[in-house]
Amino acid sequence: MKLDTDLGTLARAVNGRLLKGSQAAPFNSFVTDTRKLKAGDFFWALKGASFDAHDFLPQTLPCVNGWLVRDDAAAAQAELPPEVVAVPDTLRALQALAAWHRKRFDIPLVAITGSNGKSTTKEMLRSVFSQAGGTASNAGNLNNQFGLPLSLLELGPQHRFGVFELGASHKGDIKEIGEVARPTCGIITNIGPSHLQHFGDMETIFETKTELADCLAAGGTLVYNYDDRYLSRLNGRAFRKLTFGRDPEADVRVLEGEKLRLEYDGSITAIDLPYAGGHNFLNAAAAAAAAITAGMTMADIKKGLEHYTPPPMRLQELRFGGATVILDAYNANPQSMGSAIKETLQRPGPLYFMLGDMKELGEYSAGYHRDLGAALAHTGAERIFLAGLEMKPALEACLNAGGKTVVYAESLDGWLAEARDLIKAGRGTFLVKASRSMKFERIVEGL
Repeated sequence: MKLDTDLGTLARAVNGRLLKGSQAAPFNSFVTDTRKLKAGDFFWALKGASFDAHDFLPQTLPCVNGWLVRDDAAAAQAELPPEVVAVPDTLRALQALAAWHRKRFDIPLVAITGSNGKSTTKEMLRSVFSQAGGTASNAGNLNNQFGLPLSLLELGPQHRFGVFELGASHKGDIKEIGEVARPTCGIITNIGPSHLQHFGDMETIFETKTELADCLAAGGTLVYNYDDRYLSRLNGRAFRKLTFGRDPEADVRVLEGEKLRLEYDGSITAIDLPYAGGHNFLNAAAAAAAAITAGMTMADIKKGLEHYTPPPMRLQELRFGGATVILDAYNANPQSMGSAIKETLQRPGPLYFMLGDMKELGEYSAGYHRDLGAALAHTGAERIFLAGLEMKPALEACLNAGGKTVVYAESLDGWLAEARDLIKAGRGTFLVKASRSMKFERIVEGL
């Protein structure tokens, strides 16, 4: 982060009050974690669901040069550092600074949301943009109300493009951070049953994800999945749009076949996509459509997609002797689980499924897990391993549907050793998938 501004501008950008310090004092960066403070740093105090950094302000005094803090917290301190900016809400101030900083850059900036495929599409598009110049993007899972503004503040003069993932678990989340990013292009990958525990129903998911359409910069374009039965409702909306999908009416069309071929504007481009799969074809088409809105050619897009490297634990392909492990342990919901199983069924056997709970489905959890179990019974798998309390309905449904090769435990430890031995034997294809909290990466750690 190198903001290259001054303290007075900071105070104005965040609608705050400069309580102490010179208006002209340089301001370049800040730290939000007290554990990472060094001498001379500026500390930005944030309040989260389970912490309030204002509680630690006195401990920061020996090393900090300045604070940005809540008004009431500033008033309660017996001692202040040399520079202090006070605001009503430090998270809103962070978002305001990010919005101010984003306006300094007249570059193509893409924001991506959707129930599945956000990170993969982001990495694909980052690979495409990187062929033409420096590209800023969020690292890891910095895609929420805190992470997105921190990511935007990393924009610098070396960047010709930006691509940022937007996450949401409640209605209004996309609008909140989308208005900070003000993208020139927004992508909605799909609408599926994720975070239902918080959203409540599919209609609310649709309404939340499509908030992105109202956050576009002037003249911006919305890219969305023409095949998606929810997103197809956007076809009649009056904004600039570019669609992708397998439907003949999609602007960027995925043609049938084992290799990725994209049809756009009457021409067909064959792409040797690494880590290919039907679901990744659509992610690639989404990235291609966004790149088109930024003025890139299909030749540029082909080169970028062919250099794509997947994010860790998202359909990551690992080899152990003759065994192939598809590690997809970053997240799981019914839609992504179905796609991963479909992909695995195309691989050489014998097939092994090692699956854990799909979290945050709320009252819909048992039903979705039962559907999963019934489908697993007909995969012809050599063995199916299930773990987690929410997987119990899947176990029952699988057995009721005729599944005979199922191993179940309430936690991963119940069959972890057996699973690792099968992989070390070096034979077959293994799908390892569960929600993040299940920590299914343990299955392959150290092998």
